[in-house]
Amino acid sequence: NPVPAIPNQFTSKHARYNYGNEINIGFSDFEIVQSKNYEIELEKKYDVTATLLHWKRTKSVKRAVSYLLDFNFFKEIIIWNNNPEINLEKSVLVKNNASFDRIRIINSKENLKDEAKYRVCAEAKTMACFYVDDDWNAAFYLKSLIADFRSDPYVLHSVTEPYTFYTNLVWTYFDKSIDLHTGFSWIGCGSIFLREYAQRHLQYLQVYLKNNRNLVHLSDVFFSIWLNDIPSQFNINIHEFTGSNSGASFSSSSNFFQYQYQSSILAIRILEHNLRYNQSNATNQLCFRRWSNRRFPHYIKSSSLKDDFIFFTNVLPIDIENIPFNISKDFERGTRKNLPRGSSVAFFVSHTTLKVVDNDSKTCWRSGRNARRGEFFAIDFLHIQTNLSFSLTVRHTRELQDNLDFNLSLDGLWWITYRSLNG
Repeated sequence: NPVPAIPNQFTSKHARYNYGNEINIGFSDFEIVQSKNYEIELEKKYDVTATLLHWKRTKSVKRAVSYLLDFNFFKEIIIWNNNPEINLEKSVLVKNNASFDRIRIINSKENLKDEAKYRVCAEAKTMACFYVDDDWNAAFYLKSLIADFRSDPYVLHSVTEPYTFYTNLVWTYFDKSIDLHTGFSWIGCGSIFLREYAQRHLQYLQVYLKNNRNLVHLSDVFFSIWLNDIPSQFNINIHEFTGSNSGASFSSSSNFFQYQYQSSILAIRILEHNLRYNQSNATNQLCFRRWSNRRFPHYIKSSSLKDDFIFFTNVLPIDIENIPFNISKDFERGTRKNLPRGSSVAFFVSHTTLKVVDNDSKTCWRSGRNARRGEFFAIDFLHIQTNLSFSLTVRHTRELQDNLDFNLSLDGLWWITYRSLNG
């Protein structure tokens, strides 16, 4: 199963059944070759450039460049040097001259802070960019993140730890009357997004923050919200490089949290205002138009410790689409004043999908409630594999097991259903 999917919506009408205690896997050679060719097309079309920012932690950037080169996933690695006091050169970051052709450095005349993340992506020659801060080690989940992006390329794909994942679910906004359908995500722990999104974001910053230029440096706060689509986020344990806290960080600067608060409110106000204006605008010049190109709805995803599969489910801890939103009273929803606390957070942590992929036979994922019709859990093996074996243990009541269907897919769109023996 190379891409996430919705088994209950795309099940084949001609289901192939169990025989005794074994399943007859029935993909034809033609189906496999056709799906594999499509997978190769996606890899070529959505090639990715790795991007990094440099300021004062040269050692950390050098370490990040090293592991990104080792993966050999990227046509190019572009480093944007935000430190105007130095002229960063390739020889400082890599000793092997053979790698020079894969590295490009852009030396900025000023420190653009977060805005530089989108400036550097706009310079990419590929359709998409991978970004990570130099203090996070994305090597533990890089393969899963790239596979997840190619399965649904019109969505922002990112990575974060459980508490922030839950917080971002709380910081979502829906209003179907104006086509508001957005959520928040940081991109620093590892993210992939289309280059055109970065280019468009830079235009938005020029237009909508022309009277608030001091907030442009906090571009990350606006980026995911202004995409007007829910990001696809991994709920995993992230890894920080040791010794990466040297030097003052942007978040430690004076007035940072005040500016972050202002940015969070302004981001949703600008989006809501323009979407409401769109409803009365008869022209095609609509602002923040949502193209609805995403292939799949909202999941919780956790990649395995070996980064060789993704567990995902549509069983969410919060019914995000039915949380009422009114800009006049909910404008602080995405601020630090609305950080989740108490029993709801404790419940999510104790029922986290990380327990599926922790390689500990003593733990398991429990949804915390009864399963509902249409809910599922699934495994994405990142790419099409024909020599694969795995076991799945479902410790539910016999009644549920007798009515549990198994679905298999090569592309995440067309599914073969294997009915339960007694269902």
